[in-house]
Amino acid sequence: MKLLKFSLLSLLFIWATGLLSANETIFNGKDLTGWSAEDMSYWSVQNSAIVGTKGDQKIPGNQFLWYDKKVSDFKLTLQVKQVPFAANAGIQFRSIREANGHAIGYQADIGKGWWGALYHEHGRKILAKNKDTAGKHLNPEKWNKYEILAVGHRIWLAINDQITVALRDPIGELEGQISLQVHGGMPQKVIYQGLTLERNPQVKMVGMNETELNKLLILAPKGFVKKDNTKRD
Repeated sequence: MKLLKFSLLSLLFIWATGLLSANETIFNGKDLTGWSAEDMSYWSVQNSAIVGTKGDQKIPGNQFLWYDKKVSDFKLTLQVKQVPFAANAGIQFRSIREANGHAIGYQADIGKGWWGALYHEHGRKILAKNKDTAGKHLNPEKWNKYEILAVGHRIWLAINDQITVALRDPIGELEGQISLQVHGGMPQKVIYQGLTLERNPQVKMVGMNETELNKLLILAPKGFVKKDNTKRD
């Protein structure tokens, strides 16, 4: 009896201190409760999905829809569709929301030539590119499964069950907000659905365990990445 009581108390302590993984409903599929943006006119809910667009109009600058709660160690799984394929968007995480509407922090990239890359918005810029430059695992203008796993200074990205980035970033942010982006420039529509957030997750992804995932890790470049002439904000 005493042993059982001790075990229950131990589990309660672990749960209270956030050491057990837990799924969190971050989008109710009906409205944008729990989310906010500088200009909500870019964002709506359609067919149980979050849609970022300005119709046929050009987008004057990057627009972000922010989840109100912060995350630290987490796994985010979702489906993303973008039209046209040439456009650009992204998923911010562990990011800072500035008063001027800018985001600072990690971005899991979306867009032709950028899908599956890890970018640091308004900071260190490109941290890791997707080695699949041909995009053979992508479904242009159709649904793509996107996964982000961040535990401590280790970050993994995967698209359609293919690891695209495995990075150890000792100077990176460990806490911040998640936001969804529709990029400034050409008219476009980006759709996000099936958002599932797991806090304090186990280190596993696309059928790989922690040991296997750790073997993929590379070290992030120190300081700022060398100048890249590709236009990217």
